[in-house]
Amino acid sequence: MAEIVLAAFNARYAHSSFGARYLLANMGKWREQTELIEFDLQQQPRVVVEEILARNPRIVGIGCYIWNIELATKVAALIKSIQPGIKIVLGGPETSYETEEQEIFQYADYVICGEGEIEFPKLCQSLLEAGDTPVPPASSRPCPVPPASSGLPRIIKAEPVDVMQIALPYNLYTDEDIAHRAIYVEASRGCPFHCEYCMSSLDPSVRYFPPEKLFPAFEKLLDRGATTFKFVDRTFNLDIDFALKVLEFFHTRHKPGMMLHFEVIPDRLPDELMEAVNQCPPGMLQFEVGIQTFNEAVAHRIQRPLNIEKIETNMRRLREETGVHIHSDLIAGLPGENLESFESGFNRLLALNPQEIQLGILKRLHGVPIDRHSSDWNMVYSPHAPYEILQTSQISFGDMQRISRFARYWNLTVNNGQFVHTAPLLWKNADSPFAAFMQWSDWLYAKTNTTGNLHMLRIAKLLLEFLVQEKGIGEKTATKSLWVDYQRGNRPDVPGFLKKFSAEQGRQDVGDTNVPPASSKLRPVPPTSSRLRP
Repeated sequence: MAEIVLAAFNARYAHSSFGARYLLANMGKWREQTELIEFDLQQQPRVVVEEILARNPRIVGIGCYIWNIELATKVAALIKSIQPGIKIVLGGPETSYETEEQEIFQYADYVICGEGEIEFPKLCQSLLEAGDTPVPPASSRPCPVPPASSGLPRIIKAEPVDVMQIALPYNLYTDEDIAHRAIYVEASRGCPFHCEYCMSSLDPSVRYFPPEKLFPAFEKLLDRGATTFKFVDRTFNLDIDFALKVLEFFHTRHKPGMMLHFEVIPDRLPDELMEAVNQCPPGMLQFEVGIQTFNEAVAHRIQRPLNIEKIETNMRRLREETGVHIHSDLIAGLPGENLESFESGFNRLLALNPQEIQLGILKRLHGVPIDRHSSDWNMVYSPHAPYEILQTSQISFGDMQRISRFARYWNLTVNNGQFVHTAPLLWKNADSPFAAFMQWSDWLYAKTNTTGNLHMLRIAKLLLEFLVQEKGIGEKTATKSLWVDYQRGNRPDVPGFLKKFSAEQGRQDVGDTNVPPASSKLRPVPPTSSRLRP
């Protein structure tokens, strides 16, 4: 049994809830009576509610994010229908802004807007020490509901916390988490920039965790076998001295398989940081480099700093001088950017040769100021999460759909690393790689009528057909590339459409030895839920 249940809904089993662990770590005297239960989005709402209610909680805290708000809303509604006396407390970025306009609000007794490490334990203490007060069913409650038992407002505005005053959550990662899940960590909070599409623009107060507090916690994770650390800092390389300390800490403790993921601003990579990066072994660092747009007028319009010359210089240096894996981003649908501008930006980014290009569709996140451009540019967003742009005055709905499919097929064909030799044939000798890949994207959708459920072998067979019949590439050339890619997975079988070529060549490894083998491992089957109690 638990007085308080923290319900976390992760996008998939391999993820872990960083925010919920922070809350649990800071529950103080109520920590022993608090249980964290993690679910993924594949689970049915009634099964989730059954697990929660089995603990007989008096308070249920739900973290609300853009990826889980639909499931969170269904779960909250069911809890209030079955046991209306349970206090539901919402938190997270999805409900921190435009709070009362959201469907889930009607099922909430309280909403904490902002960082909850201090306010959530305080609220729980007030509610539990006040005793039980019956709460009528959600359908009959007025909106908003004055929580008479506590005297607290229904919507609680939390100030940014002093990072010196909160407990770190890293000891709450279990051995199973370390073995099978992403380990999220942070060295700082906040962002000084004001990019209008981003939630981080609403928190300009950058705060750094002191190394003397942070590094011992990281040391313990390393001692327990953690090798992959995903830093959630919005601007890791804002303070160069601090970034150097973090890199030095991990570099001196490097072991095979270690990987650190950072989000960096691409125009702030001075020589001393580049030198430190260059000293790290290949594969140790992964940088998420947000470009978003190469259109200077668009960048200025959304208040995003853009130094194109510096960005291109640093990206080239990272690729040519270091072993960093670069994941770079562009956003489609920004106010004032048309299809031609987006195409130009994509081609420019591809020429910089990052290992991955993530094409995102603009989202109207709650509270962000991007909405101020909606009228001027006739921007229409989906009313449903993740609130993606549907069309603008510059890009039609039809073209936005094509870009969305392009992004999905780019992930399947290029980013997943299965076709490192074959994929470049799609845009070889093309004036516009974007247009060339769009041709493949349009053709693939016409053939399959889906952007999901495409197995690697099916994509390979369709690639062969497209390259030979539509691009005029010799069958032997296309088949050889596919065979090399297929062998990289160390697979014992030979697909039917490759048998003729494989028989002629034998099972010899003829690929680029600098390209890592494609993974053939299966992800472990997740349990129904993950439970975490101190």
